[in-house]
Amino acid sequence: MEYWSSSLISLLFIGILLFVGKILKSKVKLLSKIVMPTALLGGMIGLLFSSVVIPGSYTLDVPALTAIVYHALAIGFLALSLKRSEHQNKRKLWSTGMVITSTYALQGFIGILLVMIFWKDYFVGSGMLLALGFGQGPGLAISFGNMWNNMLGGQGGALGASYAFLGFLWGGIIGVIAINVMSRRKGLEKPKTYTPDDSVETTTVQIDTVKEVSVLDGLTIQLVIIAIIYAAVWGTLFLLEKVLVPLGNIGNTIFGLLKGFNFIIAILYALVYKVILRAVEKRQKKDIKFLTNNYLLSNISSTCFNVMIAGSVLTITVDFLVEYGWLLLVISTVGGIFTLFYTRFITKRVYSQYQNEYFIGLYGMLTGVASTGIALLKGLDRNLETPVAEELVLGSGTAISMALPLFAFLMVPSIGFGTGNEMLMNLIALFGCLAYVMVMVIILLIRSRKNPK
Repeated sequence: MEYWSSSLISLLFIGILLFVGKILKSKVKLLSKIVMPTALLGGMIGLLFSSVVIPGSYTLDVPALTAIVYHALAIGFLALSLKRSEHQNKRKLWSTGMVITSTYALQGFIGILLVMIFWKDYFVGSGMLLALGFGQGPGLAISFGNMWNNMLGGQGGALGASYAFLGFLWGGIIGVIAINVMSRRKGLEKPKTYTPDDSVETTTVQIDTVKEVSVLDGLTIQLVIIAIIYAAVWGTLFLLEKVLVPLGNIGNTIFGLLKGFNFIIAILYALVYKVILRAVEKRQKKDIKFLTNNYLLSNISSTCFNVMIAGSVLTITVDFLVEYGWLLLVISTVGGIFTLFYTRFITKRVYSQYQNEYFIGLYGMLTGVASTGIALLKGLDRNLETPVAEELVLGSGTAISMALPLFAFLMVPSIGFGTGNEMLMNLIALFGCLAYVMVMVIILLIRSRKNPK
């Protein structure tokens, strides 16, 4: 049909899968005992019943799904970045940030090492995606996978999504087992369900008149602002393409990286918008807080991330499983085991209080996303009365700044790929990640002795 494009149909299909996943998550007891986002469950269902698993069944439009995931990631981060910060936190969050980034580095080291030993003909990025899929979740893993797509045989996005998927399983299954063991030791009642989707923000809807609900206008405003900023992102990439592509291979490479970082450009523009908004408020002394509604922005970003997670699972193909199946299984298993033991080791030495809570929360976050960690944490801290939840979320913010050198190490192999310096660049990334882990651990141990928490 003329007006029903493949992208629209794929988006509608994702919506149906999200609904099915939510129903199954709430009605099937076994699924409620595993920390697994409904978006991930919905994506799995869509993949299992497709022609990827059942020959002759419906065929998924991978290019359309890839485009949806690409834009959903950027818009989700854009909406998240537009939120106003309403608190001034004075906690010392650097230790938590260092624990998080040192785990990223450890996962990156493991991935690179295993590829260099067992899959010498593969680009080491196929192992580095472990750190992004486990440590950062689907967003960055898919983004970096797409940037390295040519180096990964056109399977980069699917590989990033698969690492994230297996990370959710490690966090959701092994994490629940760990909670049950710790609950038994502490004499606590075992939690019956784990529902990360229930941890939502609430707000009060103001009614201006009998016939008008202001939240409707608020939603329109947020969508218009997001559209304007994302249009600026498109305009920036359009101009960069015109400037860089004519430069040849180097220009194409740089533009490919920038195109993959569309979400970072969106975040930067969102921050600029917030600076302008604060300046206008200070100068005009007018209340224009209605231009950023945290509740609506949270829901917009949540919707985008759910679409992204479900869509990313649907991009997995038969060719991908044949080429990367064993690599993915081995690296994710070794990475999951090392992440489990390392987080247990480091939390016992860094935190003098709430060691179990920090361990289970960080483990969930470093195999899934923040909501995975919070969902697991609620198994030990039902009402989130300890400071752990806040430190996990805010500590991940400090981790981003500390992880910038690590991201530089992860980019090094792509520079040397296909050249005579490929092995040298791979070794720089490998030992760079190892050095990062060692430096972080030494600083953490020194800080914990001087300032026990």
